[in-house]
Amino acid sequence: DALKKLSPEELAKLKTALGGTKVVVVGWGPVGHAVVTKLLAKSAGALKISVISEESYPAYNRVKLSSFFEHRDPNKLALSSPEWCREQGVELIFGRATKIDRSGKVVEVDCNGQSKSVQYDELVIATGSKPWLPPVPGLGLEVEGVFVYRSISDIFKITERAKFSTKAVVIGGGLLGLEAAKAAYDLGLETTILEVAPHLMPVQLDLEAGKILQSKIEALGLKVKTGVKVLEIQTGDGGLQGVKIEQEGAEEVLATTLLIVGAGVRPRQELAESCGLELGGRGGIKVDQRMKTADEHIWAVGEIASYNGGMCYQLSAPGYTQAEILSDHMTNPKADAKFADADLSTKLKLLGVDVASFGGSSDFWFKRQYSSSGEEVMSKVSKDEAAGVYKKLVFTPDGTKLLGGILVGDISAFAPLTAVSKRPDIGGLSPDELMAGQMPKVDDGGDGTNLGDDDHVCNCHSVPKKVIREAIMKGAHTFEEIKKCTKAGTGCGTCIRTGPQPKLLAHTLNQKGVEAGACKALPFAHDDIEDLAKARQLKSYEELVTHLGYPAAAADGDKTALGSVLDRIGGKPKGEGLDHVAQLKALKDDLWKFVDKMNCNPILVRLAWHDAGTYDKSKTAFGERGGANGSIRFSPEISMGANNGLDKAVKYMEPFKADYPLVSYADLYQMAAAVSIEHAGGPKIDMKYGRKDATGPDQCPDPKSRGTAGNAGLPDAEPGPEGAFGCGATDAATHLRNIFYRMGFDDKGIVALSGAHTIGRAFKERSGTVKEGYGESSGCPYTVSMPKSCPIRNDGGYGVGMPGGKSWTTKWLKFDNEYFQPAVYEEKDKDLLWLSSDRCLHQDEGFKQYFMLYKDDQSAFFRDFAEAYKQLSEQGAQFEPEAGVTL
Repeated sequence: DALKKLSPEELAKLKTALGGTKVVVVGWGPVGHAVVTKLLAKSAGALKISVISEESYPAYNRVKLSSFFEHRDPNKLALSSPEWCREQGVELIFGRATKIDRSGKVVEVDCNGQSKSVQYDELVIATGSKPWLPPVPGLGLEVEGVFVYRSISDIFKITERAKFSTKAVVIGGGLLGLEAAKAAYDLGLETTILEVAPHLMPVQLDLEAGKILQSKIEALGLKVKTGVKVLEIQTGDGGLQGVKIEQEGAEEVLATTLLIVGAGVRPRQELAESCGLELGGRGGIKVDQRMKTADEHIWAVGEIASYNGGMCYQLSAPGYTQAEILSDHMTNPKADAKFADADLSTKLKLLGVDVASFGGSSDFWFKRQYSSSGEEVMSKVSKDEAAGVYKKLVFTPDGTKLLGGILVGDISAFAPLTAVSKRPDIGGLSPDELMAGQMPKVDDGGDGTNLGDDDHVCNCHSVPKKVIREAIMKGAHTFEEIKKCTKAGTGCGTCIRTGPQPKLLAHTLNQKGVEAGACKALPFAHDDIEDLAKARQLKSYEELVTHLGYPAAAADGDKTALGSVLDRIGGKPKGEGLDHVAQLKALKDDLWKFVDKMNCNPILVRLAWHDAGTYDKSKTAFGERGGANGSIRFSPEISMGANNGLDKAVKYMEPFKADYPLVSYADLYQMAAAVSIEHAGGPKIDMKYGRKDATGPDQCPDPKSRGTAGNAGLPDAEPGPEGAFGCGATDAATHLRNIFYRMGFDDKGIVALSGAHTIGRAFKERSGTVKEGYGESSGCPYTVSMPKSCPIRNDGGYGVGMPGGKSWTTKWLKFDNEYFQPAVYEEKDKDLLWLSSDRCLHQDEGFKQYFMLYKDDQSAFFRDFAEAYKQLSEQGAQFEPEAGVTL
């Protein structure tokens, strides 16, 4: 916006002044990325910018790291992409900065073992923080089973360890520790949180608030121990075995094989130390109010920056403010912007509990006004322990100014109360009136937010209401469009989820006369309304309009337009009132949308394949004969080595089962696979439904019952260490025949079904047949999330989902006959997977005729695959009615 105000002559002068200046940013985290975007915006593209990223992922939102378990797709956390860098003329360097030569103005970078020298005129250090390990005997990241919680890579490591663990211990009950505890909880582990202070979140909450938070967390099934001293980390065969603690004078050993340390962070100042930059008294790089260091050509921002040698702020909001100030000064020598204080207000959802702490200045926390008593401050408290709601407002002793407050359970008043805390007084109200929910009268323009134009809607990025309203007036009519224009909502997201942004958007669209979304009163997408309602626990139309929308636009037809949403937020399953066939049809539509969103086609095909692939035609009893009966959801079947990783797919399917209870698990799994194949461009399979479910583990086939080692007859990818497959065969072709002939397939069916490898990947953690595993750094060019535009889907779009592993084909989310092409089976591309069980298909004479047919004729492959898969999906099944149900 500032550039738009410049005349052509002034713009030309700016470009001349900055032209050719080489700026290097070390660190591509959220704050480093903010520096890059703001420099681009304020320099009219005249700067030459390079950014050095140690992580192999695009800049991503660490605040939402725990949400990774919902999708396991780094792109959904990403704030940028390599394509964006190229489009903006930003040089992106993946590697670790190892040295700064201040005299030569050079940064040395280790790029996967190769050294690269990067010249700079101006250097910005945004290296952030690193996890801190308390000085506990035996504690170290070299211990198998001990992890920190800071990055996507950490999450992948924790996820893998969790497969072999039942319990987790988390050291730290602050923000970081509670986020780590949520990760363990989401992985289904029995989780214990250890905090040295008398209560949780001691930096943000007082004792009473901390105890209420603890009770709500314990109600979820987690264990919390406060006032704890960690004495020792105990190890044995396989690494971690336990954590020895002391609490109230008593010692105890917590048995666990997974420990996550979330006890705080420390600035990553190694680069600064090694080049002689002045450090802060408590660590970090000392900077002035312009964010400049002692070196006139080096700047620092974010968690590494020690303002005036004092505090390093460990929150994103101060970092974004610092990025704004730095970019002002770097692009304009006459800039007068100054960093003087930081807004440390936070609002988060921790383990499902909304928690907020706000203040008018940093004194609220640094001087511990939030826990002060006596004559220093006036405090007002209300609490409902049964409901888990706590509210504390802290005033000056005379009660005329709000200093800050704490909210637990209900944080709906966070934005207006934060705004009041930044004003000189409380607008003529008494402290009791403010506690009761009254707010000083503010001209909010009728939008119901009770915020003035200059009050912040988004605290993370310090975005005032007027900026968002102007963006809406200029065409940003959705939350996503507002994010792109203003950054509001791209931090913690609570200004949307529980804050004032929905009411502001609804009011402004109606004032502008724009009809959007579900209805005028709630001009949002149905999915957005449902998400907002769940976040705020809204159950009715009236509550939706009051808390999210524009009541003046409410109309009689709104409830009809919102029908399905109202049903869902009211707790009504989607399939309620529908008969079996109608539920199947609705389920099919929902599965298509889910697969399209999640890019999970391969794992759903694998789930159905492995549920049905245990079939033995020589056995007759239901359950014992195996087949498509939904038994894979039970142990010991889901725990078989061949089914590694499929627990995730089973969890994916649970919400669908809850919505459509008349559909069996067996039908759900097989439909999900058929939909996934068709979505990926494959054939439409003539499916029938009505399968009966296995009712318990007693109806799972015994893992060794097929005479093929411990996988209930599922095929092996490679022979064992002694050269034999699980069935005893020493060559792959015989092994496949032993497996598939038992199910009733012939050679044609074997080759056709093997063609399903045209979609999907193998992972080290699942099969052990490849060295590539979970995560960006463990993948191949075809299986990483960068470049984001890699067109691997059938519709030509990108869509890696969880990165990593190794695929059989280049477009492994597109179902076609690429698997049968020479570019694959000739094994000239080292980045593609080809195993002995694949190799035999074009070498064995019985298989080869079909393999070559499918190479030349995709329609023949589709025809034979659809026939074979239909057989696979029905074998071993017991249908009700006996003839099944077709759609």
